[in-house]
Amino acid sequence: MVDFARIADLWATFPRGEGLFFHLGKLIGYIVIYLCWVKFVAWLDRDAKTFGMPSYWTPIAASVAFLSLLSFWIFPFYWLSVVLSLLLLLSPLIIYAQKRNEEVPPALTILTVEHIKRVARRNFGLKIGSKSKDTLKTIPVKFLGKAGEGKGSQSEGYRGAQELIWLAVQRRATDIHMEPTREGMQIRFRIDGILQPVKDFDTDRGTVVLNVYKNLAALDIAEKRKPQDGSFSAEVEERTVDFRVATSGSVHGEKMVIRLLDSSRQMKSLTEVGLREVLRRKIEPILDQSNGLLITCGPTGAGKTSTLYACLNQIDRFSRNVITLENPVEYMIDNVTQIEVNTKAGKTFAAELRSMLRQDPDVILVGEVRDAETAEIACQAAQTGHLVLTTLHANDAVTALGRLIDLGVKPFLVASSVTAILSQRLVRVLCAKCRVPCDPVPEVVQRLKLPAGKGKFFKPTIVKGADKETCSRCQGMGYVGRTGIFELLVLTDEIRSLLKENPDLGAIRQVAMKSGYFTLMDDGYRKVAEGITTLEEIQRAAS
Repeated sequence: MVDFARIADLWATFPRGEGLFFHLGKLIGYIVIYLCWVKFVAWLDRDAKTFGMPSYWTPIAASVAFLSLLSFWIFPFYWLSVVLSLLLLLSPLIIYAQKRNEEVPPALTILTVEHIKRVARRNFGLKIGSKSKDTLKTIPVKFLGKAGEGKGSQSEGYRGAQELIWLAVQRRATDIHMEPTREGMQIRFRIDGILQPVKDFDTDRGTVVLNVYKNLAALDIAEKRKPQDGSFSAEVEERTVDFRVATSGSVHGEKMVIRLLDSSRQMKSLTEVGLREVLRRKIEPILDQSNGLLITCGPTGAGKTSTLYACLNQIDRFSRNVITLENPVEYMIDNVTQIEVNTKAGKTFAAELRSMLRQDPDVILVGEVRDAETAEIACQAAQTGHLVLTTLHANDAVTALGRLIDLGVKPFLVASSVTAILSQRLVRVLCAKCRVPCDPVPEVVQRLKLPAGKGKFFKPTIVKGADKETCSRCQGMGYVGRTGIFELLVLTDEIRSLLKENPDLGAIRQVAMKSGYFTLMDDGYRKVAEGITTLEEIQRAAS
C-alpha cells in the first residue's frame, strides 16, 4: 500500500528555495543566442562551399557550441556564463574570417571596417563614417554598358553586380544563372559544364543587381514578363570580357542568364582542344583543300565553335582570304574578316552568306546551319571553290548527314559537297594536383583490349572528414578545365554512293566502321586509359 500521507509530510518538510527554479527572461536570452548560432552555422556551410574553403569548419562550429552550452550550465553567475558562451561561439567566426579573407579579393572580405559599414548601411540605413572612394577600386571590374559607362557606380546594387562578375571570372564560370525563388534569388555558376551553387541574394538585393545588368544591356527594366536579350562589356583586370544577357518571366519573378565571352582568349590548336594525332592527320589535309564542307556537330555547349577556331588556326590566313559569319563573335582573329549576325537589323546567316560569296573568299566559316536556306547555300559554296567550315546540331557524325537532308538539302548535294563530319563532346579533366591512382576500369580494358599493366587510371580525390583540406586548384570539385572527345566521319566514294542512291544511315554507319570509323565512346575510353578523365565523365557526356 502506498502511504500517501507519508509522502505529503515529506513534500511539506522538503527544503525549497523561494520563487521559480529558472529565470524565464534569462532562458529566452540564451535561446536567442542559440538561434543566432544556428543561422551562423548555416551561413558558414554555404560560404565555405562557395569559396572552396575546407569542409571542417562546420564540425568545429558544432563542437564549440557544445562547450558553450556546458559553460552556461557550469558557471553560477549568469552574465559571466553568457560572455564566455559568446566568446566561444564567436571564436570560429573570427578565425574563419581571417582564413577566408586571405583567399578572396578585398571587396569580398568580411568583418572588416568596410564590411561593417556596408552591412550597417544596407540593413539599418546607418551611415558610419564617409563612403570610401577606394571601394570600387578593389574590384577590378569596369562596366562598359550600352546605357552609359559607370552609371550608378556608387550604389550597393552596382557594387554587388561587380562582385558577382568578378567572382564568376575568378571561378572560370561560363554562365551566371540568377533564378528567383520563394526565399530570394538563387545564384549558380556553370563551371566546366556543371552548374554549381554559389551564394543566394535576398529578394531586394537580387532584384537590384538584376536591374543593374538590364540597364547595362539597354533592356526595359519595367518589363519583367516578356523575354528580352542584350549584351554589354566590362574591363576585367585590363582585358575586355563580353556578356550576353537573356531574361524571362517565371512564377516567382524575373530570371536572368548571363553568358561570359572572353574575347581576349587565345585560340587553341587542334591538339589543345583534345584531338588525338590519328584524327589530326585526317583533318589537316582537309583544311588544305580549296573546296569542300567540314561540319562539326554536337549539342549546345559541346565546344564546336572552339574546334572550328582551332581549324582556322591551322589555315594559312595570310595567303587565303578568310571570312567568318558568327553569332556572336567569340574570338578576335588576326587576318580574318569577321561578321556578326544581327537578326533584328536583317543580317541573317542566309542573307550575309550570299553577300560573302561576292567578296572572293577562299575559306568561309559559318557559325551555325539552322535553316534550309543557309544549309543549301553552304553546300553550293563548297562545290564552287570555297572551303566551308560550319556547325550543326546532331547527336553524332552519321546522324548529321540525315539532319542535312531533313533540313531540305538534296541527298546528291550533300554527297557531293560534304567532305567530313566531326562530332564531339566536352568532358571534364581530372585535377592533376589532387587526382589519385585507381584500379584499371574493366570496361575500358576490355573495349580497348589493353594488355595487363597498360594504361594510367585515376579518380578524383573525395574529401571526407575534418582532417583533409580542399584542393586549392580545383576547389574540391576534382576536375579543372575540359577537353574534347571526338568521332570523325570522312566521306568515301562508297558512302557518297549510298547517300545518292538510298540515304540509309544504318548502312552508312556499317560502311564507315569497316573503314576505321570509331565512336565518341571509343575516343573517351582512350582518354580514360591515359588518366585524363574518368569513365563516369565519358558516360555523362557521350551517352
